[in-house]
Amino acid sequence: MYSQLSLLVFMSLCIALHPGLVLKWNEAGLSNYGIHIKTAIPYTFALGLCALFAMAAAQSLRAMGEAAKHMRNLLNVYGGLMLVSLLSTYGYTLNTGLKNVHIVLNIATALFQLSAALWMYGTLPRSRSNAVWLGVLSMGFVFAVIDYFKVLHVLFTAQTLTGVGFGVLVVHAVRHFADPSQP
Repeated sequence: MYSQLSLLVFMSLCIALHPGLVLKWNEAGLSNYGIHIKTAIPYTFALGLCALFAMAAAQSLRAMGEAAKHMRNLLNVYGGLMLVSLLSTYGYTLNTGLKNVHIVLNIATALFQLSAALWMYGTLPRSRSNAVWLGVLSMGFVFAVIDYFKVLHVLFTAQTLTGVGFGVLVVHAVRHFADPSQP
């Protein structure tokens, strides 16, 4: 929960400080908040705390069994991807090579979130709520593909939908593994 709340609160602060980056027709991506003086610190807290709390959740998840082991691995990989994405943000505007590394890391993160969400959905008890959040994430992924192929520039929308869908599913999954009586 702390991981996803950190991401939400600090990214919301970034948007409040500089709304023109993403709230326009030709949307920029969230990484642009990491390269502006006004928003670099809250952006760093958003991704950094998200990563650290995800890895802490992996360490504190005491549930046993193969599925719980996969959930711990999922949280650690997610935390690692958030950290390397954060680190790649600071220099991605310096040259094409660093930009390409940043893009590849973010594509890997999106693919990871989609596959992890599908796994979590398959592991969790069936509920309309989990189906809705998987749908939100999937819609975000479709928007990411649309943006990548330059059909429409909707990167912020894609990242927001994917992040929110994934965030809710990961919180539901951790709660479920911590206490299987939780839906």
